[in-house]
This record gives sequence, structure tokens and C-alpha cells, in this order.
Amino acid sequence: MMKKMLATKKLMKHVFLGMFFIMFFLGEAAALGITPGRTTINFEPGLKKEISFSVINSEHKDMAVLLTVRGELNQSVVLNEVYTEFSSREETKTLTYEISLPENFEKPGLHEAEIVALELPKDFRTKGTFVGATLAVISQVHVYAPYPGKYLETEVNIIPGEETTFFVPVISRGKLDIASVKAIVDVSSGNEKIATLETGETDLKSLERKELFAKWKSTVPPGSYKAKVSVFYDNQVAYAEKEFTLGELALSLLDVYVKDFQLGGIAKFTALVENTWGKKLEDVFLNIVVYNQEGEVMADVKSATYALPALSKSEMVAYWDTAGVKEGTYDGKILLNYGKITERPVKIKVSSDEILIIGTTGKVITKGGGRLSVQNLLIGAVFLLIAVNIAWFVVIRRMLKKKEAKRERGVEHAR
Repeated sequence: MMKKMLATKKLMKHVFLGMFFIMFFLGEAAALGITPGRTTINFEPGLKKEISFSVINSEHKDMAVLLTVRGELNQSVVLNEVYTEFSSREETKTLTYEISLPENFEKPGLHEAEIVALELPKDFRTKGTFVGATLAVISQVHVYAPYPGKYLETEVNIIPGEETTFFVPVISRGKLDIASVKAIVDVSSGNEKIATLETGETDLKSLERKELFAKWKSTVPPGSYKAKVSVFYDNQVAYAEKEFTLGELALSLLDVYVKDFQLGGIAKFTALVENTWGKKLEDVFLNIVVYNQEGEVMADVKSATYALPALSKSEMVAYWDTAGVKEGTYDGKILLNYGKITERPVKIKVSSDEILIIGTTGKVITKGGGRLSVQNLLIGAVFLLIAVNIAWFVVIRRMLKKKEAKRERGVEHAR
């Protein structure tokens, strides 16, 4: 008996040690963040602009951060600070850089740079060297130079289900307006085309973004399919394609919420995710993209990577710095990347003290993190049933007492 108790204590010790090291290394992986993940600029000749970004010390560590610029536009971007330090009491620091664009680009389209934040030990300056792994995070700078004439970029986003919806965002990257835009979606299984769908038609101004869509009520069996999209615009064509799965997905996005939000601060998005596969999924990350009114990417934030246990629910966290963001309703999408991608288009309504996420997740998020969920409804129903039962118990007890008193008065009268 004593040997069994000792063996049990030894096993519990190993379990707790294992849990400690897992939590420690997960904390290290998510210790550093940067927001926004991407800043998008439409090219203007000779444009000079100061842009702010935030570095996040999410684990409240004592650390140093080294900042560098890399990429094609590295000579156009000047950091106002290349080094900063965090104490354990500091969660965020807002930094800035200046971008100076040339009078023209030789090539139209995308030109980019990256702001790299590298975590270092806080005492590395005094020691001169350090040993150990470091964490680097990146904020992208995208500058779009317009194409001459008419030019359109597109992609396809898919919400599978009994009625599958194909969303086709279209962005005019040319200097001229587009009079007519529509899309044809061909769905295939292997080499066999099984459906052809057509979206509505619209116009598109220069640098404007709109979204076309088509719905497909299918009776096909679960499996992998491909959508090929042809977008026709003023006698020109742009193409996009994407594979998707009908049936049970490996990862399901159950809920997304924000607690204790104030406009101008850093919003912490927490996503509740379910892994329905029978095996652990590695290197999973959450990606939230928000578009401004002109269809440009105003926020592209990514979480740290997570390992999600098989057949379990987990929370994933991403941060959005809302400094400079105005109140309003923005188009966006939420993606779970795990080799494949689970994607949900949403609308994000931002006000002074709350963020409402409206979309296929079906959740409304209010100030202080209050939310209406199935769990809350069930809890409320249980309390309601308990209250009703107590009320009936009190009523019936009073009736029985009255009946007993009446019976006793009858006995007394008979005497």
C-alpha cells in the first residue's frame, strides 16, 4: 500500500512539473507582440507620413526590444527609436516611424517593408553577448502604386454549409474607374465541374473595394472541392481559386469576444476554437483582418502559434491597437490557419467603449465582456425552473395549510 502511495505521489510530481514547463514555454512564445500587423498606403508622389505602432509585452517581462527595418522600402522608412526597454509593469509602448515615398515607382503594384521587433535580455548591453532563443515579430508596410488604366485584384472567401456562400472581394488598383464588374464561380470535384454560379453586377471606382457573392445549395457528399472564380470587368478578366471542404471541419470558430475595451487602446480579441480532429494540431494561429471604408487593410493582426489538443476547446488571443481608429462599422474576416484555413467574414462595429462582432459567429460582444451564449441561456433557464418550483412549493404548502385549518375547524364545530 505504501509503495502505491509513493508511486502515485511520484507520478503527480512529474505531471505538475510537465504542466509547469508547458505553461512556461507557451508563455515565452507569446511574450512579445506588435500591432498593427500591417499598414496599407495608397501611393502619392513624394508622400511623407509619420506612422505609429505598438510593441506589446503581454507576459509583463523585464526585457529589451531591438527594432530594425528590412525589405524593398527599407531606405524609405526611418525609425524614430531603434531600441527600447520594458519593465515587468509595462504592457505596451507606442513607437513611430517616418515613411518618405519617391516621386514615382518604376513598377506599379505592391511595394513593401517590414518593421522587425526582436526580443533581447534586458541586460544584454552590459554583458555584450547573450545565449538563448529570441522572439521576433513583424509589422508590414504595404504601399500600392496604381496601375495605368484599369486593373482589378480579387480573391475568394468561402463559408461551407448546407448553403455554401462564396464571397468575392474586388479591389480596383488602376487609375481609372471600372464601369462593370461581375464574377462566375465554377465548383469542381477533382477534374469534374459540378456547379456554375454567377454573382450580381456592380461598378467600381479607382482604389475602391467591394464584395460580390453567390450562394450554392448543394447535395454533394462531404469532401474536398475547388472554387475557380473568373471576375469580368470592362472586357478584362481576373482570376482566383481556393480549395474548401464540405462536411465537418478540423477547426471550428465557436466564439470571438473582447473584454474591457476603450477606443484608442489595445483590444484583446479572444477566440474560442474547437479542434474536432482526433489528433493534436500544431502551429495554429489566429488572424484578424479589418478593412477601412476605402477597402484598404487597416489592421492585419496575428496571434502567437498554438498547439491545440485533440477533441478539445481552446482559447487563442490576438491584439489590435485601435489608436487613430474612428467609430464606425468595418468589413473584416477572421481566419484560423492550421495548414488549411478556416475563414469567417465579419463586420466589426467599433464605438467608444465596445466592439460588436457581427457575422457567421453570431455573437454580439458588449462592454465588459458580457455576452449572450448558449451556456448563459441554459444557466438562466435552470435558475428560472428552480424559482418556479420554489414558487409552486410555497403556493401548494399554503393551500395545504388552509385545507388543514379548515378541516380542524370542522372537527371543532362537530364537537
